[in-house]
Amino acid sequence: MPTISRHHRAFAAAQGNERWTLVDPIADARWLEFLSRAREAGPFHHPAWLGLLQRSYGYPIRACCVLDDADAITAGLPVALVGGALRRPRLAALPFSDHCAPLTADGDDGALAEQLMSALDELRTTLDVALEVRAPIGSSAGQVVDSYHLHEIALEPDADAVVDRFRRKSQIMRGVRRAEREGLTVERRTDAGALADFYDLHVGTRRRQGVPTQPKSFILRFADLFELGLGFVLVVRDGERPIAAAVFLAFNGTLIYKYGASDPAALGKRPNNLLFLEAIRWGCANGMESLDLGRTDIGHESLREFKLSWGAEERTLEYHELADGERRPTEGPGLASRAAPLIRRSPPVVSRLIGEALYRYAG
Repeated sequence: MPTISRHHRAFAAAQGNERWTLVDPIADARWLEFLSRAREAGPFHHPAWLGLLQRSYGYPIRACCVLDDADAITAGLPVALVGGALRRPRLAALPFSDHCAPLTADGDDGALAEQLMSALDELRTTLDVALEVRAPIGSSAGQVVDSYHLHEIALEPDADAVVDRFRRKSQIMRGVRRAEREGLTVERRTDAGALADFYDLHVGTRRRQGVPTQPKSFILRFADLFELGLGFVLVVRDGERPIAAAVFLAFNGTLIYKYGASDPAALGKRPNNLLFLEAIRWGCANGMESLDLGRTDIGHESLREFKLSWGAEERTLEYHELADGERRPTEGPGLASRAAPLIRRSPPVVSRLIGEALYRYAG
């Protein structure tokens, strides 16, 4: 298997050509300026999110871009070089991001999108790696490698109008009233202490799901995003005790539900009804156009129905891969899947250790 160091060197040295270039989307101010001209830009394109991934997992990250005559970016996509010891090196847009679409400046008639896809294919060919794009790519060159449901709730300034579109309004609002009768409270916070409260619940939730837990340092670094106004934590408390919490990202009119966790013993008090209603109300009051509830595995019907009950619109989210020949086999997810029985039977520390070992390669 090729060593990751060779690909690191090649990725760092790649310069592009007269048709496209590579920029540092974390440090180069042109990238953030470009996002202000790209309507489809979301939290996962933001340089602060890219910086968080780089600091947490050490991924080299660059943006493949098309420039105009004034060297302003007119199309681009951030890509990370991932893999290594457990998986073949590959480019991904982006690890730990449910979706990250190639962007073009507003008003593009399709020509810039074609130039960008050509540049991305040239880049991955130069590096001799596959490229995974977690979004539609509008190109016949890629193959669909994974499919999910994606659910989004349309928001508007009138929160009551959003509530009226709930598919199960009476059931949801009964749950909200139950939570209020139980004396539950919900607070929106942006500090590391709230992230620590979330993480304590997150560890237990991941153990029950049989899923490795992200490193605590990764979760706590979300405070860096929150300082820039890019999200928050909602914490539901029963007295002083946190019983449910969720991490949200916000940028360019999109509010994204990134992670959620709860105490199963308290679910009868309906803390999540209170939590999601508060997220919707905040989004409506702060100019958000949609609440993205994240991807759902095909076949996970209980989670799908929960998201649909809030009036979410459903569409299929396809991940595409550009590669030479057939898709290369990967080992990372298989290892994580096989670890599920061990995680469920073991103390929470086991889930944390497996996450520390695997996630850098399986992102």
